[in-house]
Amino acid sequence: MPCVSCGFVRLVKIAAFVLTASVAAMPAARAEADGALASEAARALVLAPAPSGLRAVWYGGSDDPAATLDRLERAGFRVEISLPPSLFYVRESTRRAAALPAGFSFGASAPAGAPAAASDADLFQGRDDVRPPLAPPATAGTRSASRAAAMQGLPFGARWIDTSEFMIGRVAVAILFPESDGSTDPNRYDWTPALRDSVLRSAVRGLARWTSFAARRGIPLSFAIELHAGLATRYEPISRTSGEEDLWIQDALTGFLGYKSDAGTLEYDAANGVRSRLGAQWGVLIFAVQDDSSSTGQFADGAISHARLGGPFFVTPVKNGGSAFQGASLDSYMEHEMAHMFWALDEHFPSTGWWSCSLTTGYLNIQNSNSVVPAAGYCGFPPAQCLMKGNYPDSVCVFTQGQIGWADRDLNGIPDLLETRATVFPDSAEFHAVAGSTIILRGHALEFPLGNQNPYHFFAGDSISAAIVDSVVYRINGGPAIPALAVDGVYDSGREYFSATLPSLPPGEYVIDWDAWNSNGLKSANNPSTALTLSASSAPAGLGGGQPAVGAMSLRFGPTPSLGPVRFALRARPGSRGLCIVHDVQGREVARWLVTVSPSGTASWMWSGRVASGAAAPSGLYFLSLEIDGAALKRRLVIFR
Repeated sequence: MPCVSCGFVRLVKIAAFVLTASVAAMPAARAEADGALASEAARALVLAPAPSGLRAVWYGGSDDPAATLDRLERAGFRVEISLPPSLFYVRESTRRAAALPAGFSFGASAPAGAPAAASDADLFQGRDDVRPPLAPPATAGTRSASRAAAMQGLPFGARWIDTSEFMIGRVAVAILFPESDGSTDPNRYDWTPALRDSVLRSAVRGLARWTSFAARRGIPLSFAIELHAGLATRYEPISRTSGEEDLWIQDALTGFLGYKSDAGTLEYDAANGVRSRLGAQWGVLIFAVQDDSSSTGQFADGAISHARLGGPFFVTPVKNGGSAFQGASLDSYMEHEMAHMFWALDEHFPSTGWWSCSLTTGYLNIQNSNSVVPAAGYCGFPPAQCLMKGNYPDSVCVFTQGQIGWADRDLNGIPDLLETRATVFPDSAEFHAVAGSTIILRGHALEFPLGNQNPYHFFAGDSISAAIVDSVVYRINGGPAIPALAVDGVYDSGREYFSATLPSLPPGEYVIDWDAWNSNGLKSANNPSTALTLSASSAPAGLGGGQPAVGAMSLRFGPTPSLGPVRFALRARPGSRGLCIVHDVQGREVARWLVTVSPSGTASWMWSGRVASGAAAPSGLYFLSLEIDGAALKRRLVIFR
């Protein structure tokens, strides 16, 4: 069986990252400057107390950030917050069970932290802080070589626009510090190292609350942080309305990425770039806005911290709301807005009230039942303490947990998104060969994600898995499990092709049972088998080499999994006739054909992948049965949209 605790570390193909691609890499001068900034910030941060329950680990080398982070995790440490390649915060409970790799050392222990102050005061005082999701840019469907390279290693099923679908796994966070050059708006505020360090400390403390929530629920979650300063813009961000933020964001990201495009494309490219560089499943941008001496602590339209629901970014000033609201620290805003990145809705009473308790959101389509909009208890639930309703930074209600992907709807103690399973598909259900010949059986395994039910994706978003195929094994006549080899040498994705070279066997009948395991430590949902017939060397010609027996009926079909049409090719007795039917997993007939074999002994036909009504058959497993000349074949096929 695979290692459950280490499986998620390998969720992405870290070795496949191509960091020289323009989407993933930054201009050399900027990369060098930001590397120096990260090093200075890490030295300052390690002197501050670590978040409660965490211990600082320092690395003195300058290796690739993602590789350094992975090395520490492979050594058995649960890294929850990091500023690669130098500073890592690990959960105290794991540090005694493992030895630090060479080059790493522990920082000072943190004193026990007191719980964050909580009150029922609204962080936003009636202001709207979550904006509707960002419309996919016009370039979302394009596939340039550089973008394709940066997309390698995404969670299985994810695409370029899926930067934060559920809060499980490693989240790469780029904190960006835009700086007005005074060319259009007067320059009112300048960043200083001390102010940047204060933002970083707040981010670490705010995000550590999320990893603490996750640790108590057994959910793998970590945040890896990059810092990027000196991002010039013609505008003074705090002087503009929140509706004008694309102006300065576009300026800042153009200099950051080194090319021009619309704001939405740049935002997604930047989020995918940090995701790639840090070997993460998700990517989030935080735009920190300087307004330290502001008397109001707000943008020109009265807005303070605010986020795009579902990402890829949120914006937060250093000071939120002026002196009247100093009781709410920047830590709390960091924590709150990160929830919006993963589709959590607000629950407090805002000026517009669009996030009512009847709305649903998130990958699992969870109702916002704790919201006090339109009135407390309106949807039947008395409001509970929650960081999305009031300033309760150490409380997260069950509805918010569901919206960010932590729902456990079968109440077995394991989040639904960590209970997906793979399915294994051997190429042959029957195999005939001569005893003593080399026998190689092949097939593929596919991780099956839960369907994306996010209403903001019109219930048709990309279906994404938090797991990959970890291994495929087979048993001969119920014997011990024997590993099958991945065709590309390693099991590291959600779709894997495998081969198994069987040991030498005497003539006879054998049953080869197949199982696939995923990186969550769960066995495949199906249990297919291959009937193997080995004949003595004097058997009639035609049985050797793994070919179907002479006169036997054989059926080939594909592709499977298929995005739509499936083609079938049958070999059987010339002139024979039969019936072929496809059923779904509930036994309902979805397609049928009357099959007539030609004089050449072949027949071919195609299923469009649609049901009788003309609608596309939903993704899933289907069963095909073919009866002809008194013989029957049963096969499995998969539609995966």
